[in-house]
Amino acid sequence: MSRLTKQLAQEMVRRTMRVIGYNVNVMDRDGRIIGSGDVARLHRIHEGALLAIQRQGRFEIDVESAAKLQGVQPGTNLVIEFQDEIVGVIGITGDPNEVTKYGELVKMTAEMYMEQTYLLEQAQWDKRMKEDFLLSIIHANEKDVLSLRTQAQRIGFQPNKVRVACIMELRAMDDSSSLDTLKKVVNLLEGRSAIDLIAIRNSQQVVLFKQHVHERQPHSDICDGIRQIRKWLEDKEIAPLRIAVGKPYGGIEGLIAAYQSAQDTIRVGKAVYPQQHVYYSDDLPNESLVANVNESWITKQFVELWAKFEAEDRSGELRQTLALYFEESGEQHRVADKLAIHRNTLRYRLQRIHELTGKDPRNFAELFTLMSACWAFALQKRSGAEST
Repeated sequence: MSRLTKQLAQEMVRRTMRVIGYNVNVMDRDGRIIGSGDVARLHRIHEGALLAIQRQGRFEIDVESAAKLQGVQPGTNLVIEFQDEIVGVIGITGDPNEVTKYGELVKMTAEMYMEQTYLLEQAQWDKRMKEDFLLSIIHANEKDVLSLRTQAQRIGFQPNKVRVACIMELRAMDDSSSLDTLKKVVNLLEGRSAIDLIAIRNSQQVVLFKQHVHERQPHSDICDGIRQIRKWLEDKEIAPLRIAVGKPYGGIEGLIAAYQSAQDTIRVGKAVYPQQHVYYSDDLPNESLVANVNESWITKQFVELWAKFEAEDRSGELRQTLALYFEESGEQHRVADKLAIHRNTLRYRLQRIHELTGKDPRNFAELFTLMSACWAFALQKRSGAEST
């Protein structure tokens, strides 16, 4: 920003008049009054301002001089400088013997306000550039790597650091307040030292990239970084969110892959484990694999297999048993203990699953087929619900 705007000039007038009690005018580089406590003087040429610009400093006007110049009243006028450039003039109306003492103070106030406004504009510009960069990553593929690298250089972003992508999604689908809630999330998290990029993706999601500093073993508790984010949100009483954490990667290609892994993770997590609220890509490799299989005869076959099984298993008892059996890697004593049933009852249920599906869960290949059918069915059901 190298020029005064009318809005900025009028704000300078308002602030300085509140302090000194005299009328203040702000003129642009052409000597035109663009801000004034006396609205009748707006848009007029101020010859005193032109003389101050010509002298590159101060020009004082007494009663006698005011009578000879156009558009002026007695007072003092000082140039406003910004980044070693004269961008305008600020003048105080009144007896020069009285108002001159305020001149340097008013000039300094105007220049400080201009600098502050510039820094705020730069911060907003940098924020927009970073948001644009993140949104470009979201929609990118391998063909966009060079342009993304250029964008990263332009905003001073170092892509080679290892980062993870996180998607935070509102659990309640209330569109009337969702955008306000997401703005609160962004305002709360942006500027945190570990968060490098953050932006609202749509009416339900915020996407961020954070530095990968907390190691975590698959299927263990949530890591310290995500726990801290959840605490910040809870402290501000922000609506409950689902959080999906992708895999850590470095480089431009890695940023694309990190986001895609987070996207797959939240899609799978919502469909297969809707009761959970935090999902990690490392915990869902098989489910994500199924989610990335193109629709074909085999996916249709899987969906039909599970739909038939679900129709037969009206109580859900067999499906619960199968899920736990898979989770416990077929260790029957642990499954029986967790279900609080006898081992013989477990064997009966496994046999019943075999009879209904034609797949024996005690055979690990067929167990994986059954679970793949479960995931394919859940993903299709979720997709259908979101499209209606």
